[in-house]
Amino acid sequence: MIIKSLNTLGLYGGASLNSIELALINTDGVDIQEFIKSRIVPYPEALALDIRALIRKRGWTFQDLENNTEVQRVRENISAFYAEIINEFAEQEKIEQIGIDGLTIFNDPEHRCSYQIEDGHVVCKMLSQMIITHFHKADLLSGGQASPLTPAFFNVIGQNLHKPALFIDLDAVSSLIYLGETGELIAFDCAPGLAMIEDWTFRHANMQTDYNGRLAITGKVHSQVVESLLHHKILRKAPPKSLDILCFSEKKEHLEGLSLEDGTATATNFIAEAIYQAALDFLPAIPQNIYLAGEGLKNPSLVRFIKQNFAPREVKSILDINENLNAVGAQATAFNSVRRLYGLPITFPTTTGAYEPMTGGEIYEEK
Repeated sequence: MIIKSLNTLGLYGGASLNSIELALINTDGVDIQEFIKSRIVPYPEALALDIRALIRKRGWTFQDLENNTEVQRVRENISAFYAEIINEFAEQEKIEQIGIDGLTIFNDPEHRCSYQIEDGHVVCKMLSQMIITHFHKADLLSGGQASPLTPAFFNVIGQNLHKPALFIDLDAVSSLIYLGETGELIAFDCAPGLAMIEDWTFRHANMQTDYNGRLAITGKVHSQVVESLLHHKILRKAPPKSLDILCFSEKKEHLEGLSLEDGTATATNFIAEAIYQAALDFLPAIPQNIYLAGEGLKNPSLVRFIKQNFAPREVKSILDINENLNAVGAQATAFNSVRRLYGLPITFPTTTGAYEPMTGGEIYEEK
């Protein structure tokens, strides 16, 4: 097979419960030649409400998800919406390859189950173009945790940085990606992320999120609540590990009784504390070179709490490396789709716990 660079579109449906990332890059799956274009698109309000309703329902099994008519209705609607926005995005661009990493509504790696709510067949048919999706499945079958799926991408982004270096990916859940001095690549989901803040603000104020961190700025952090949340068993579990989008939902009663602002500040501070504690507990060392990435960069309160925890180390933005790295979930999805096309690994024993380096992604083509 001849490996060549392709104009590749990535769609990432899980940056938060509210928005989708799209990004077009030129890559051969080894290096990234160009970041061409990116866009953040909100989910339509009705679709976002449907998604939240499904996520909040606990106790799913894979068979439930496959057979439930409401799940399948939402799945078809999301797939059609993905195809629609890809078509709009692609109107003036040359696209040779498409990768989709949809929103995960259920994640249970212990039982080899992780469910992304999009239908590759539907999207492929509507676009009349091959797509690659469901990047997690091969990893699960090889003993992995199914996430994070971004380390190969961050490894390329950080290839010219002084090592060791650390990326903190602030997504619906938070992940650490550690690049060692001798080529080590360590990654794991480490803490809740934006989904926890969004769940709180939506339930208590019908707000999609804490826009620009404004609620947390005016709220008071309740340290005893933070300390209680930090005892959650998933935080003490050693990597590899992946987190469900609402893995802390059973602990939300700790926040109940707080004002909207205090609850937001406390949840935001807890996320930052959990990230720092994971770095202390599970990394070989905390590097001097630390970069924040992902949708969480848009929350100044979360960024401020993280910087306070990691002081005196300087915590920078990934945009300081390249100003075009403003949609890393979609950019990583595009990168992974080309690696799948060429049979290159996207997960590793030290990132997901897979038995061996694994490529991943299901290819859908029109019959």
